[in-house]
Amino acid sequence: MTPIELKMMQPLRRFATIKISSTKILILGGIGRLSKDTDSVYCFDASESENGGPINYSLESLDKIDRGGPVDYPVILDSVGSLHLFIENQSGTSPPFRTVYSFLEYS
Repeated sequence: MTPIELKMMQPLRRFATIKISSTKILILGGIGRLSKDTDSVYCFDASESENGGPINYSLESLDKIDRGGPVDYPVILDSVGSLHLFIENQSGTSPPFRTVYSFLEYS
């Protein structure tokens, strides 16, 4: 096993991830540069090449979530394919903000 070298479009911390298919992982929210909340969603795809060669890695920017910030609670997936995110509110001094993100067109 060899480590992969992946370049993010922006540095992130305190984000959430969820696997949506056998080769795709969503990276949701978090804190970016200069401790600013980010509402970005990225799709990491690790797919095999058609002729059995090396695995191809890609990172694609998708639609944004309604509100940016650190996702401190587990991501909940409902029966219709929506992700329920609980985003930190008021630096953790208030109950979290709930938002819903649908990923069905990317899976």
